[in-house]
Amino acid sequence: MSEIQWYRAKDETQLITPGLLIYPDRVKHNIESMIEVAGDVNRLIPHVKTYKMQAIVKLQMGYGIKEFKCATIGELQMLIACGVQHILLAIQPTKAKVIRILDAQQKHPEISFSTLVDNSDSLTLFSTLAKARKQQLNLWLDINNGMNRTGIVPEFAKALYMQLFQDPNLNAMGLHVYDGHIRPIELQKRVDQCNSDFQSIEQLINAIQKEGGIVPEHITGGSPSFYPHSLRKTNRLSPGTTLLWDLGYQKIWQESPFLHAAVLVTRLISKPNTNIFCFDLGHKAVASEMPLPRVEIFGLEGAVHKGQSEEHLIVEYHKPNDFKIGDLFYAIPYHICPTVAKYSKAYTLKDGELGSFWEIEARDYQA
Repeated sequence: MSEIQWYRAKDETQLITPGLLIYPDRVKHNIESMIEVAGDVNRLIPHVKTYKMQAIVKLQMGYGIKEFKCATIGELQMLIACGVQHILLAIQPTKAKVIRILDAQQKHPEISFSTLVDNSDSLTLFSTLAKARKQQLNLWLDINNGMNRTGIVPEFAKALYMQLFQDPNLNAMGLHVYDGHIRPIELQKRVDQCNSDFQSIEQLINAIQKEGGIVPEHITGGSPSFYPHSLRKTNRLSPGTTLLWDLGYQKIWQESPFLHAAVLVTRLISKPNTNIFCFDLGHKAVASEMPLPRVEIFGLEGAVHKGQSEEHLIVEYHKPNDFKIGDLFYAIPYHICPTVAKYSKAYTLKDGELGSFWEIEARDYQA
């Protein structure tokens, strides 16, 4: 099989569209590349939100990765089922979710659980709940160093961290810093911005230590800033999309060692007008939060994506072709994370041969 058609199945008749294909050998390559960039497997605490699959978690565990981040209770339950060493629910939880975490750590003492906090009211609530359960809750202080999504800005963070550090019902794990806003395409500019934004974090750590506090660890970045943060050596790293990769991050990190390991399959279902083609790839089958195009279809490079509805993608394509109704096409999504969440299972493909399905177990928020 030629390299330009690494994605193609030998027997395409078995593929029901729209569908999601995962390439295990490419996932393994991406795991190895993550470890190589990190320099030490123990620095990694990858996020599972991209793929939500036990199969991919277990592949990473086979390489010695023992700790993982997640965003939902469904993902937390999936990680429990995998028997990982440490689970970080990397979103500040509401009361009901904290109770679920406390229940989980009581039921699974072999696993370390932790989560985030960024304000005094939540911290007080968490302490009260932990005390009532006669447990200690592991918390990371969530820092906002420029993304303005969650977290406390560094200049106000010392007092809150010391409140956490001194609370007997809580265990201060350190700082959590997600900087998804750092997205310059030029690598050196990305490194420079990452370093500039991180100065306030270094100052915060020094201030906490002068106050008598201890910052055991700090977790930094996601996939776009994975490489810049890997250069620091004393921090933890938490990439996620690196496992499957997509066009969106490929455009940001063009030099990345990661391979596309997830592809969508779609069929041509209508040719309603001259040079107009309709595929069964609606926005129920691919992430649709960004403008068109939302995928790149192999063999239709340069096509104009005219519109998308629930089950249909309309494309205008003028190059000579002999496309027929029912033809199968392969497409790379711009955003793989919410795309995977639309499927309950994925085909697997190795050397062109279809293997067993991989279940996408962690799609449920109310697991």
